Amino acid sequence: MLNRIIPLVICTIVGAAVAGVLVIQSSNQKQQAALDEQKQAFRKEAQQSKGVRDKTTSKHALELEDRAKALEQSRAREAQLEGRLDAVLNAESPEVRVIPFPEAIIEALQAMDQTDKRAKRLAVFHLESLVQWGDGALPAITAFMEKGIDMEFKPSRSERDKLREQGKEKVKKGAPKPKDLGKKKPSKDGKSRTGMAWNYFRPFPRPEGAIPATLRLGLLETTAYIGSEKAEKLLLDVLGTTGRGVEIAYLEMLLQDMAPGKHLKTILKITREILANLPPLSDDAMSVDRETKGYLYAILVKYKDRVFVETAKTLLVTPDGKLDGYVLSYLRRVLGADAIPILQAVIQEDRLEDGVARYAIRDAALYYVGQSAQADRLLMDTFREGMARQEEGGDFNWGPFKVTFTAITRDLNGQSNEVLANRRQLLQNAREEFNHPTLNQGLDKMDGQLQRTLERETNPNK
Repeated sequence: MLNRIIPLVICTIVGAAVAGVLVIQSSNQKQQAALDEQKQAFRKEAQQSKGVRDKTTSKHALELEDRAKALEQSRAREAQLEGRLDAVLNAESPEVRVIPFPEAIIEALQAMDQTDKRAKRLAVFHLESLVQWGDGALPAITAFMEKGIDMEFKPSRSERDKLREQGKEKVKKGAPKPKDLGKKKPSKDGKSRTGMAWNYFRPFPRPEGAIPATLRLGLLETTAYIGSEKAEKLLLDVLGTTGRGVEIAYLEMLLQDMAPGKHLKTILKITREILANLPPLSDDAMSVDRETKGYLYAILVKYKDRVFVETAKTLLVTPDGKLDGYVLSYLRRVLGADAIPILQAVIQEDRLEDGVARYAIRDAALYYVGQSAQADRLLMDTFREGMARQEEGGDFNWGPFKVTFTAITRDLNGQSNEVLANRRQLLQNAREEFNHPTLNQGLDKMDGQLQRTLERETNPNK
């Protein structure tokens, strides 16, 4: 029995061992298959990761390559510009222009040779170069203004020659000879027309011309062209410190262009203050400064400023009997016919020693003949004075009547029919009062002019 059991036990043990081996083998196979599958998945994932890394690496490489090329190009450009700059500094290349600093530009303006025929063109170039700097030029301009110095831009030789040639052309029409250009034309009595009264017959000076007369004026224009708030402030600073009439005139023009009306009250106030206390002129004063008074009165006339009238009345005639022509022109232009009482008072005082002054004051008072009863009465008084100066048996003296004839025939085309008719009536009054045959000839001639003007007004087609 035992012998039967032992073989069965052995078989069972062997079978179990075999089964165990089979189970282990099967398990190992599954594990190996899973492991192989994992290996394949890992390999696939590794290959995919490598592809991504390769793409990233390639992208970075391209970016680095582009940056390297850009850096190389930048270095090449830098080397090229350095070469051009060296060439400019060595005056070897005309391709690059370097604008000097504002201080150097102003120094160049001061150092210009006024005899150079290109001086005016150089002045324009330098001033425009300052404009290109914008606000950067203002400190240098301010520094120059604070020095209180100036220089004239004198005409070049070619311009002087041109003036002489123009003078030669005018000689044919009775104008002064070229050598007399720029000089005051002498009157018939041989005296030069330099007295203050003559200014009544001259136009007011005005800031004009392509090139300013002086360096300071050029810098003021440059500042206005810059046109910033800082530039406007610089002009106002100069307005508050300068006492030069020509600069006030330029500043009025420039500031009114920049900000119309904004600073006008200040401009007029300063103009009045300077006129009330004009500083004396030095012997070496510039030509534009000798016209200071004219520039300032022109501003008051431009804006019809009546605030200065009371002061002007005290300045009309100096203590020594000299008439200020600029003051006279201001009063007439601003007040119109309202100025006649002021002028009549001067005529009645008879303090004017100069014949030109006496003529000017009457001309201003008679400017409104036919419009003002006061002017009409003065005209008849002037006729009476002229007749009283005639010498019995002598040639008729037309001199005293020149101012009356001028008043009667002044600006005929600009007058209304009523004014023209009033003037004709004044002529008729003179005929009836004096009934002088020679005088009547002159009166008839003027009346004919008035009549023809009236006919053109009433019958324009004739």
